[in-house]
Amino acid sequence: MRWLLLTVGLFLVVGCATSTKVEKRVETVKINVQPLLKKEKTLSNGLHIIAVQKKKLPIFHMQLTIRTGSFLDPKGKEGTANLVGVMIDEGTKNRTSEQIASEIEDIGGYFSVSVGKTHSEVSLRCLADDIDRMLDIASDVIMNPTFPEKEFQRERRRQRSSIQNNLSNPNYVARVRLYELLYEGTRLSHPSEGYVFSVDSITREDLIKFHNTYWRPNLAYVVVVSSLDPGEAIAKVEKYLSRWERKEVQLPDIPNFKRERKVIVEHMPGLNQAYVRLAAFVDIQRNSPDWNALRVANYILGGSGFSSRILKKIRVEKGYAYSAYSYIIPNIPWKHQRLPSVFIGGLETRIETAEDAVLTLLDLIKEAKEKGFTEEELEAAKSFYNGYIARTSETYSQVASLLSTQYEYGLPDMFWIKDVEEISRLTLQKVNAAARKYLNTEDYILLILTDTTHFKPKSLK
Repeated sequence: MRWLLLTVGLFLVVGCATSTKVEKRVETVKINVQPLLKKEKTLSNGLHIIAVQKKKLPIFHMQLTIRTGSFLDPKGKEGTANLVGVMIDEGTKNRTSEQIASEIEDIGGYFSVSVGKTHSEVSLRCLADDIDRMLDIASDVIMNPTFPEKEFQRERRRQRSSIQNNLSNPNYVARVRLYELLYEGTRLSHPSEGYVFSVDSITREDLIKFHNTYWRPNLAYVVVVSSLDPGEAIAKVEKYLSRWERKEVQLPDIPNFKRERKVIVEHMPGLNQAYVRLAAFVDIQRNSPDWNALRVANYILGGSGFSSRILKKIRVEKGYAYSAYSYIIPNIPWKHQRLPSVFIGGLETRIETAEDAVLTLLDLIKEAKEKGFTEEELEAAKSFYNGYIARTSETYSQVASLLSTQYEYGLPDMFWIKDVEEISRLTLQKVNAAARKYLNTEDYILLILTDTTHFKPKSLK
């Protein structure tokens, strides 16, 4: 049915030197927002529930996150976790696939599953009057899937065909190869959907075993955003998911990642462009006091579209690419490990301009590290974040995602408000210092995917 792929990203490192300009007086933005009414409870089976009230509409939105993903795929059967997610609503001990779809449609509900490297997520939404019906269906799907053989064969063929088709898409191939290189030697290196050969080896019994092992309440938590009082919302979830049986599972640690510079040029016949991806680990966690300073540094460097340094230089001034960018993906929250975040840069350009475009990208990162940013750039970034809250916390699903982030990283209540207030207080010295401290221009993965019969670089190494 539904196949939503979640991937884990990559990053490159760069730093900035402190500017010699005199720092201007910093004006603090104070945002007056009513705190969300929130309650939490951990059930006897280990399931943790977080509920908040949002009265705008009579809606019930629930997000269930389970600490299981493609990282736990059996070796040689990569894609197992994803197939479990795809097939979870294809039939239960009490309902057929058609009955599940029909019952959800009857109440105008929504149900989806996404699977990533380390987490699987179930999202559902319905009107407040239909909560019991929706939770009855969802709890049955979560706890009692049967993975019928006929549906399994169909979905496995679909997954295999999708992978095969994607192998002709250079953006897909570049993403897969970048993760393989970045996470080389670990179980994070393969794509969540698996490979053609590995999907062919997966059996229905593999899905049953994976679900019985890892889809457990003591590996999960629930976030509810609804018009209900939080205590009432928790009681609803408890009524249906308290029967979910816990099981003690020993989750493996994520091993240390290799850190070295690699410049890889890979051949894909028939391409008239070069697909460039740059990635490096960044030694910072999402709950670091320096996170927002680094976040702003990246916004100026490559995260702000046409106002970013990268796009201005590579597209506007040189005309090399339609899109050029950078972004930082927060560290994977896994057990109590302090894993690095990842910086990613990327662009697509004509083969004849590829080498200079890559060198320009590297120079821009190095320049930001060594010379820093300007007051004007910082003020533009602050203006963007001042209007950021309305774009990220308006819908029920957005609030649920924010609360999930808060729980995963141990962030304070209403952290998205506090982030904007903190950004408004940032000085240029702090932004440049964060970039200089956390970004690294030495150890990175540079991948160029192109037709190598026409691409002959002279200076890249």
